[in-house]
Amino acid sequence: MEIYLVEHDTLGKLVDMLLSKKYQSHLPQGADEIREQNIRKLDNRISADLFSKLSDDEQDKLNDLFEINETNPAVFQNFFKNIGIDLEAEVATSMRNFSMEFLGGSYAE
Repeated sequence: MEIYLVEHDTLGKLVDMLLSKKYQSHLPQGADEIREQNIRKLDNRISADLFSKLSDDEQDKLNDLFEINETNPAVFQNFFKNIGIDLEAEVATSMRNFSMEFLGGSYAE
């Protein structure tokens, strides 16, 4: 089982909306795989953006949470709050940037 900083369903809703907007009614073949690939890309983007804001010590502490398979969202929220990072704002920024890059062209408003 993969661990996501943001729930898989939440990431899926954004990716579904992006796929719908980009491809409208003409989803490409393999749309389910494209959806899952983009959910992983979005999760990786959020993780990378958050990790880039952490010191080495903070990264080690966050990795410890992943290693023990922590799944309680409150634990992660408290972790980021205690080090002064607004998790919701950072995730929203990552999602917005991912959306603009995914849609590109005239959709990236």
